[in-house]
Amino acid sequence: MIEIIKKHPPKKKFKLVKKYKNVKIVKKISTKIIDDFFKEFPEEKRGRKSFKSKELEIMKLIAYNDLLIKCSVANCDCIGDTKEVFKNEKLEVTASFFKKI
Repeated sequence: MIEIIKKHPPKKKFKLVKKYKNVKIVKKISTKIIDDFFKEFPEEKRGRKSFKSKELEIMKLIAYNDLLIKCSVANCDCIGDTKEVFKNEKLEVTASFFKKI
C-alpha cells in the first residue's frame, strides 16, 4: 500500500529515491465549455455556481492518480513533500517518492 504524506515522511522509516525527487505533474484547468454553454442557455444555470472549484478538485484527483501510477511503476512505498500550486489556469502538483528502509 502506498502512503501519501503532505510533509516530509520520517527518516527512520523511509528513504528518498533520488531519481524521483520533485516529480511534477501539470494539468490545465479550463471552464470555457461550461461558460459558453451558460452564455447560450442562461436559464440552465439555476443554482449552479462553483464550477471553477469543482473543476479544480477534479484536476487534483486526476493529478494525484497520475502520481500514484508513477509511484507504483517505480516500486516506491510513499509519496511525500507534496505541494499544490494553482496559477494562470494551470495546476502543478509536485511530490517526491520514498522507499521503506
